[in-house]
Amino acid sequence: MSKAGRPKADIKKEKVVSIRMKPEDYAKVKRYAEASKKTITQVMQEGVTKLLDEKE
Repeated sequence: MSKAGRPKADIKKEKVVSIRMKPEDYAKVKRYAEASKKTITQVMQEGVTKLLDEKE
């Protein structure tokens, strides 16, 4: 029988980044995440990827 739980990811994400935000910025990110049916982590990762891709 297979183990229950989340399946292993194809790409291992080892690094953890912690940031401080103004409460109003956090509220905006949280509202966006809820409206998009995404987690705050997903929103932040997509934002970083978009910002870095624009620089290339």
